[in-house]
Amino acid sequence: MEESFDKARELGALMLKSPLAIRLEAAREAFDNDMEARETLFDYNRKNRRVEELMSKDASGEEFKAANEELREALEKLRADKVIEELITCESRFNNYVNQVLNIVKATVLGDEGCTGNCSGCAGCH
Repeated sequence: MEESFDKARELGALMLKSPLAIRLEAAREAFDNDMEARETLFDYNRKNRRVEELMSKDASGEEFKAANEELREALEKLRADKVIEELITCESRFNNYVNQVLNIVKATVLGDEGCTGNCSGCAGCH
């Protein structure tokens, strides 16, 4: 079993050297160093929590409408931020890559070695 764990660590290290992982790390660093992008995300999260809080209290009326409008505006600002957009894109692509690799491992273990990891023509994993 130890050999399997070692190979899994080796695979993980190899994946972290992929262009997708390198681009993701650069996007994370750019986000970490961009105070405006970070504040945009934090502001959105605060406003989202406020709307959720009001919804849980069955709030209605002007207070809820105002909070919801503030959240919509914060979301627009979030979507317009190029640093955040790059981070989200990179995270999504890297997560897809990880899932493809895991699906190949799973298919191999289950005896379906026909899986290549290219999901473009696939009907879905088992």
